[in-house]
Amino acid sequence: MAENGRRFDTTEFDPAGQGPHRQRKEPRVFGEHAVPRWVYRIVLILILCVTGTLGWMNRDNLTPSNVLEWIQARVVGMGVGDGYPHSIAGTSVLPKNFISADKNIYFASDTSLTVMNSTAKELVSRQHSFSDPVLRLGGNRMLLYNLGGRGCQLESMNRTVKKISVDQNIIAGALARQGEYALLTEADGYCGELTAYTADGREQSHYWFSDYYPTAVALNPDATRAAVTGVNVTNGVMKSAVYLLDLSSAKAQPPLAVYDGNMIFDVSWNGDSSVTAFGDQAAVVINADSKAKTEYDYGAMQLTAYCSSEGMTALGFSSYSGSSNSTFAVLDRSGKKILSQQLQGAIRSVSLYGSAAAALCGSKVSFYTTSPVGAAGTCDAGNDAKAVAMKDETSAYVLGVSEIRMVSVR
Repeated sequence: MAENGRRFDTTEFDPAGQGPHRQRKEPRVFGEHAVPRWVYRIVLILILCVTGTLGWMNRDNLTPSNVLEWIQARVVGMGVGDGYPHSIAGTSVLPKNFISADKNIYFASDTSLTVMNSTAKELVSRQHSFSDPVLRLGGNRMLLYNLGGRGCQLESMNRTVKKISVDQNIIAGALARQGEYALLTEADGYCGELTAYTADGREQSHYWFSDYYPTAVALNPDATRAAVTGVNVTNGVMKSAVYLLDLSSAKAQPPLAVYDGNMIFDVSWNGDSSVTAFGDQAAVVINADSKAKTEYDYGAMQLTAYCSSEGMTALGFSSYSGSSNSTFAVLDRSGKKILSQQLQGAIRSVSLYGSAAAALCGSKVSFYTTSPVGAAGTCDAGNDAKAVAMKDETSAYVLGVSEIRMVSVR
């Protein structure tokens, strides 16, 4: 600013006669203590280091397509629905196709694939034409295939990513974290064939089985290995095999383990290195790195429900004698039993979430914690309850005949 040709400045003059100097800023003060600038620099550096480390550890997840799908899934998930119960009258949903993830409920009926959030807002509703649909989840993707048919489709929250029709009937399918998937199919001249696909639906590798008829498949998180179960009959004896296949190898790979009399019909890959194979006589927990195997024999009980998560396996049993006594058991990642509970009634469904577990027995859902081990409460599920899927440690979705309900621990 100027007046009469002279310029005025907002400087102060040094009283000691050393000339003008700029007005000094007061330091930032929290309470009565000044925080030096170097503290902010260190905090910023620490934040950048942590962010960089997390980014490096999850570098495989941070592809542009995955980041975009994650954002789209969060945007789609915003909003509030009319709440539960939610009617599904006119459709039929099998318990195996009733799955909870990220606090949403995913289910495939005989006509459509549906995803709803915790307020019953419909996030996905897409028709399909499969006579026997099977639903699998992995990361932000969903795999829906026609069991015994040839149709398969890969879904995200915002679109159908890929539809394919294979040459032979589908026996089983699996989905990995980044959207890679695999299909077991019948194969002319062989017991079966495993085909692995990239996330965009391109065929990546093939493996043919000549000794055992494959029954189930699971993929490890980064889709580099597959766990496959198979069965055969030799001299009148039922034999089951568990394979751990390196999908980058074209060589024949022998089964990791073979069991007599135990018909293994399903398998899951839990986290990076744990595999659980489910049979009619025993479950087998395998460390995929060390190849160590732990067999959990059912004894005189009959398996009625099962599931697994990254760290645990849940099993529901009934007595062969036809009594109303049931047993609910939870195994850790090494196959060690960490919880066993006697229940009255038939266990129809079991579910896991973090360190919590739940069993649908009769018309009640019983909740448990595994750290520390103990009962966490019960709630009414309804007389028509067919399946339970935990939303979090204290609440769950329940599949009824004509509606989906949400229940919480009392």
